[in-house]
Amino acid sequence: MECERLTAIWREAWRPPDRQPAWAWAEEHIRSIPYSPMPGRFRIENSPQIKEVLDAIIDPKVRLVSIIAAVQASKTTAPEVALCYIIANLPGPALWLDQTDEDAKDQSESRLQKIFDECEPVRRLFPADRHKRRNQTIHFANGMTLWILGAHNKTNLQRRSIRWMIGDETWRWPPGHMAEAEARVTAFGWLGKCIFMSQGGEEDDDTHRKHETTDMREWMFTCPECGHRQPYLWENIEWSKDCKDDNEQYDFVRVHTTTALRCAACNHYFEDTDEVRRRLNATGQFVPQNPRAAKENVGFHWNALATMSWGKLAELYLRAKQAARKGDTSLIQQFYQKRLGLPWREYLEDFKLEITASGYSMGDTWCDEAGIDRFGKIVPPPFQEGVRTIPLRVLTVDCQMDHLYAVVRSWSAEGSSRLVWCERILTFEDVEALQKRFSIHANLVFVDAGDATYEVYKQCAERGWVALMGDKRTTFPHKTKDGKSIQRFYSPRRKVVLGVSRWCHVHYWSNLNIKDSLARLRRNQDPANGVTWEVPDDVPEDYLKQMESEHRVKDKGKWAWIQIGNRPNHYFDCEAMQTAAATMLKLIGRESVELETEDTK
Repeated sequence: MECERLTAIWREAWRPPDRQPAWAWAEEHIRSIPYSPMPGRFRIENSPQIKEVLDAIIDPKVRLVSIIAAVQASKTTAPEVALCYIIANLPGPALWLDQTDEDAKDQSESRLQKIFDECEPVRRLFPADRHKRRNQTIHFANGMTLWILGAHNKTNLQRRSIRWMIGDETWRWPPGHMAEAEARVTAFGWLGKCIFMSQGGEEDDDTHRKHETTDMREWMFTCPECGHRQPYLWENIEWSKDCKDDNEQYDFVRVHTTTALRCAACNHYFEDTDEVRRRLNATGQFVPQNPRAAKENVGFHWNALATMSWGKLAELYLRAKQAARKGDTSLIQQFYQKRLGLPWREYLEDFKLEITASGYSMGDTWCDEAGIDRFGKIVPPPFQEGVRTIPLRVLTVDCQMDHLYAVVRSWSAEGSSRLVWCERILTFEDVEALQKRFSIHANLVFVDAGDATYEVYKQCAERGWVALMGDKRTTFPHKTKDGKSIQRFYSPRRKVVLGVSRWCHVHYWSNLNIKDSLARLRRNQDPANGVTWEVPDDVPEDYLKQMESEHRVKDKGKWAWIQIGNRPNHYFDCEAMQTAAATMLKLIGRESVELETEDTK
């Protein structure tokens, strides 16, 4: 018995390796991909984009293979198929890394061991007794060892010398752990190889910096109408412009039926069908985008447009866009990372407010504008402007180190408003000039005192303006005339004394609740739907960009409005102060609010 076993090992050791391309070998030997929705034997025509990937993994001249692709687009299948070929033909110590040890255990049980059982050359080398099979360490009969471990555990990245290093979903790995893993193949010299695969991660993270060291091959198709070779680009996906109903809600059935891919060269439209995608992918080819990279570093990128319904993608994108405009950017982030295989950054076009032209220009008067009399009472139009009644206009100012941002907004008695003016100015004298130009009462000039606090207090004291301070508190207690306590989104007026006969008033306002109110106001720009929040046709582009500078996210378990990257947010702060002022004037919001728990916010 022992003699027969040794003879079998000897024969296996001296058996010449199969020199077929890895994909051809897989077609011959892999009976099925057990977890694939496509039944039957492995066929390269079902995933043509991984043919070149398999060739690169086996190519002895290639030391690094980086794969960044959409989810459910065969990016993990390629290394799994290649691993079967490696075990049977190019054995050597191999390490498969998932995010955590638990993820690695699941990968071993639900995918790797199942595909090994469907590949006869590997199954022969696999431990016959299932009770001797282990999830984390597999010893094959030809002497090859495969470890399947978690990348989060740094000890898993040390000690072992590895010929084949395979890392899955590296975007989830801790910083620096890719470099630790890559160092494991050093002892094998030119034989050592790293294969990293991932969906899109974060801009400038380890995954994308590593990918940028490769030739960055992009999967492209050839237009059968004009012969132009081009990548699958999201900007070339189009759907009918009449996919919204009267309530500005998307008809997603129509989105699905009208979505098509446009050729970037001849403008031919391709129908959204699996057959069309198969025909386009049959012309597919990877084209290097970084040809100056080292020849031993090869990278591949493809997105879901090559593998998934464009109409379904359009629906995912539009739903994500709707959520992003309400402050939740998680879905749009997932779309770029998981569907387009791109590193996440804030794409302005996805957050930009869709504004219907309001039919007026900066500085125009408004017939619905209310007035305010000398007793502070709101007077609906028409009214006679004069000493006793002035237009209900609010001027808010955001202070920077050497300049200021100012917004003038006009308000109706019902809480609708129009942007009258916005401008970057230099001095407090410029603020005073704007106040006079638009006939704004001093008590309706609000200046942010978060920076240069003393200087703002000083200017407010001299001119009768009001200082404002954003605060992380959600509400502030107020005493009513009957002695009861209620909660409001702004604090009671506080008097700050700067010296003899010099003082100003200060209010704090809830950064969360006031900006939530602003977000609700901004969603209604149609006068037919009651309260409106409008901007002029000639609103500056800089204003629009800054209005998309913050988003609502959960920070340390609590909701907060956070600046997006380094986007300037000065006009956004000015509009938040406008909302705070309108709340104080009882133009919008409720007189009082009940305290809400964080779970309901």
